[in-house]
Amino acid sequence: MFDDINDGCCRFPFTVAEVDWDGNVYGCCAAYFLGYTFGNIFEQSFDEIWNGEKAQNFRKQFLDRNFKFCDLSKCPKEFCHDVKPSLIVDYPKRVQLNYDSICNARCIYCRDHYFQNDCSKFEERFDDVIIPMLKNAELVNVTASGEIFASKYTKNLVKRIGEIYPNIKFYIYTNGIECDEKHLKDYGLWNRVEYFVVSLPAVTKKTYDKIVLDGNFHKVIKNVKFLGKLKKQKKISNLIINFVVTAYNYQEIMPMVKFAKDNNATVTFVKLNKLENNKQVYDKIAISEPNHPEHQKLLEILKNPIFRTEEYINKSNLFDEVSTTENV
Repeated sequence: MFDDINDGCCRFPFTVAEVDWDGNVYGCCAAYFLGYTFGNIFEQSFDEIWNGEKAQNFRKQFLDRNFKFCDLSKCPKEFCHDVKPSLIVDYPKRVQLNYDSICNARCIYCRDHYFQNDCSKFEERFDDVIIPMLKNAELVNVTASGEIFASKYTKNLVKRIGEIYPNIKFYIYTNGIECDEKHLKDYGLWNRVEYFVVSLPAVTKKTYDKIVLDGNFHKVIKNVKFLGKLKKQKKISNLIINFVVTAYNYQEIMPMVKFAKDNNATVTFVKLNKLENNKQVYDKIAISEPNHPEHQKLLEILKNPIFRTEEYINKSNLFDEVSTTENV
């Protein structure tokens, strides 16, 4: 298993903590875990969770190399050589707060209805539960499942983190609709973002509107270009466009490659994961599935030599099937 990683190790379970909307703690993205958690921040202290028995059992799989708790079909397999697996580790260097799902748009592959969860429980526990988790953090992602610029809870949290930990940088996931200079300054994020990841599934308004309901294509494009200028000026370190590939947008893969390059961005073409909230449309749009009627057309696009040569294109598990024959 994983013959291609040359005995490297996944850094996430040793350096990353993620908290979901129920308070469960993971050592990576919850979507890659097979129903396994380290514990719950409302039932235990973070000290008890982070190096507790369940966390140690999870890390042990990287010593044994059996990966029984990981969903390898979804995992991006980001193995490296700068982390040595250990059962006991320091507080996480990166924290992902994945409990705020409030959003100002609806992507059809993300959710099948609008919903706004109540984050008041977390807000009440900022100082005694959330803030102490960050004492060793260098990077914080405050919205892995919602939109940062649509939530009062996240705005309050970002400002609180800024007051207590002035050296922490932020990892921002956004749909780009309100990711402009005004909002960055209003949230106290100006010059404090290490990574911008913009979810953009199209380069044309027609396709965008088919995928993103109640979005604003022109504002997103304007804001990505604004971030691209900041990247060129070295005012931000990383600008990544996240492009979830579906039957609706796969023909815009190559135009997106050009758009990313023109705007100083890296682009990641992401394989669609089957979720509870997209099961109604999954079979229709999941073009990465081998039995999808247009799957072979997608593979032909992914065989383009540009995917083997250009550093601004991130490889993902979308390319796994192509790489077995084309060495992508």
